[in-house]
Amino acid sequence: MPFITILALVFSSCGNGERIDQYDSSAQTPQAITVTNVTSIAGGAILTISFPNDDNIKGAYASYYRNGELVTTRISRYTNTLTVEGFADTDTHTVDICSFNVNDEKSSAVTVNFTPLEPAIQTVDFDIIEAFGGIKIHIMNNVDNADLAVVVLRDTDLTDINVDNDSKKWVEVTTLFTAAEDIYLQRKGIDPTEAIFGVYLRDHWGNVSEIKTAVLTPLIEEELDKSKFRYYNPGDDNSYSTAASLYPITALWDGSGSSARESNSVPYHFYASASTCPIPQWLTIDLGVKARLSTIGKYARIDYVIWSSAHPREYEFWGSMEPTGEVVEGNEHGFDDTWFKLGYFEQYKPSGYNPDGSVGDYTAEDREYFNTGTVFELDNTEYEHAYDELRYFRLVIINTFSTWETGATSGQFQLGEITPFGQVIEEYR
Repeated sequence: MPFITILALVFSSCGNGERIDQYDSSAQTPQAITVTNVTSIAGGAILTISFPNDDNIKGAYASYYRNGELVTTRISRYTNTLTVEGFADTDTHTVDICSFNVNDEKSSAVTVNFTPLEPAIQTVDFDIIEAFGGIKIHIMNNVDNADLAVVVLRDTDLTDINVDNDSKKWVEVTTLFTAAEDIYLQRKGIDPTEAIFGVYLRDHWGNVSEIKTAVLTPLIEEELDKSKFRYYNPGDDNSYSTAASLYPITALWDGSGSSARESNSVPYHFYASASTCPIPQWLTIDLGVKARLSTIGKYARIDYVIWSSAHPREYEFWGSMEPTGEVVEGNEHGFDDTWFKLGYFEQYKPSGYNPDGSVGDYTAEDREYFNTGTVFELDNTEYEHAYDELRYFRLVIINTFSTWETGATSGQFQLGEITPFGQVIEEYR
């Protein structure tokens, strides 16, 4: 093809095609729009807009000042609402709205006044609570599910308690994020020393709440000394070993199912109850100390028909300081009145269960997770006695994978190791 022909084609392709940035000399100055309604919302307002019958109009353009800065917003003509937001007060503000055409020419502006409702940083409430290894922040009343950053501060100088928050020696610990209406957020890894903690909320536009403070001491969290553990039957335990020499109950705390097993420093053991034991079934361990528990670590019988059979699926943990062994009609499981529930848990599966609850296939990650241990974290916001002092720890197996939703009233369970963590209050041996 001759060179001159190629040039002709190139220039032809740059002609008056359907280019969206093409200046239209025939476009008329657009007509003004009408604002038909103003609805105040938290931190802003929603403006309902009516466009005139003008084919030149491409959309609406709004401009307003927020926190001293000019903000501009555009919407398409196919949208009839425009939201202005991000205000941290309930003062009256103004917004100028105009239409624009393909040439970006604007109509005369319509000025609208609006008064925002209180923003989320002012209406959302929160508390700071000491927790094991750190603190919890309880977020409440986020009814609009606003996106919030929760900033955690710490000052270890207790002489600063009475100085203004702006003068405290704050060190930022972390920033957590949530849009939940009501939630507990936790930050661990904080030294268990008394300190001033501060928390404030920050919204998407950088507005911040007042700092709320509390003097707290994070609770010590350490693995309990399992050499102090003993099996204890107050008279109502209903789980027992089929062959104590092969599947001893002491295997639950002899270290063979945890890190010691992984390093092959001790022979591997696991506990197995008799297949005739009732479902649910339970056993009791005397921890040898008075303690407050935070988490319960669990190792399975490693790589044995995993995600099936006699492996526990549903657990409960209970505590008591001095069980009587009495069976009390009307109490959950018939436990005597000294017992309190620490929590209920279902075995977590990383890839998830099927919609009907069945296990289905399992992945390499599922296998790794099953064999390397699960940690159940106690939560005193869900179970009010989860952090109560106890000496006796009761493991309750509600169902195994074999008995789950079968209605079975008896069955065996098998388990490798139980490892409680928490804070020791007093030692008995």
